[in-house]
Amino acid sequence: MEPLTLATTAVAFLSPYLSPYLVKAGEKAAEEVGKKLPEAAAKVWNAIITKFRGNAVAEDAVKDLAEKPGDQLNQSTFANQLRKALEAEPAFATELAHLLEESKRQSGGTISNTGSGAVATSGGVAAGAGGAAVRGDVQGGIHIGGSEKKG
Repeated sequence: MEPLTLATTAVAFLSPYLSPYLVKAGEKAAEEVGKKLPEAAAKVWNAIITKFRGNAVAEDAVKDLAEKPGDQLNQSTFANQLRKALEAEPAFATELAHLLEESKRQSGGTISNTGSGAVATSGGVAAGAGGAAVRGDVQGGIHIGGSEKKG
């Protein structure tokens, strides 16, 4: 998996787990989040924050994501720092891909990435560029697409 896709997948996987665990800003914020996550998510989170240690920009991205995990800018900044780390160290990319695959097996769920970069994790819904995501049953008069040609 190429680094950008892997970084996006990791952020999408972690985001639902981080939201319930908002923490106070501080030096130990990232470690505290890792202690409260389910085991599979904690392994992914801890691998990433360990790799980010010593990189001030990446550490700030971790702190910001831990403080406001639902913030799209925080997610993007974190994913960008992760992409850079994955590009710089292919062995880390292999390790992270393995951890995500292992978490998928443990949860029985799926992590999927579409060509447009949209990612859906187990139980999630994602729509690519220009798409629409729907959860649950869809019934009634539904029109999909642009203008219709008549006649």
